[in-house]
Amino acid sequence: MVALFRAFGVFYGPMPKPRPKITRTRPTKEVSVMAWIEDAKQNVLLVRQAVGLRLWTLPGGKVKRGESLVKALKRELYEETGLRAQIGSLLGVLDRRDKDAITLLFVAVPNKNSIKIKQNNKEIKSADFQASLPKKASPSVKYFWSARRGPVTEVRKIRASTHQFPPIV
Repeated sequence: MVALFRAFGVFYGPMPKPRPKITRTRPTKEVSVMAWIEDAKQNVLLVRQAVGLRLWTLPGGKVKRGESLVKALKRELYEETGLRAQIGSLLGVLDRRDKDAITLLFVAVPNKNSIKIKQNNKEIKSADFQASLPKKASPSVKYFWSARRGPVTEVRKIRASTHQFPPIV
């Protein structure tokens, strides 16, 4: 008789226990991108923060959800310096475990040489090419500055829609 009731989708016995819900936490890190831009004299473009500790750092910022790394860097570079640039190879990675963040450094070559800081920019006070590391530098720029190996003169073009990194030359 029980088999007959099961065949029609009716069962008059103890209900199976519901499975306990498993709470899964997705490990996440905040992702930021930075640009390494050198001028003809091998000076590096740095920006000075307008608020907080007012440190010198490399241009860049946080990647928005669903945004590609290249698109985020192009956006941040334009917002902070007014520069449009080609983004090239990945130069370095900084894992900030203390802040649960990761920063990716890319080489960039500006399409034009003039830097135009917007007058109403609340984040950036100034931008300039620096021959040496300023005293008031951010931890990320100190790390990348010490890790650099020399000037980058050639940019390998990558499409903004790609999620693969080009080979490091």
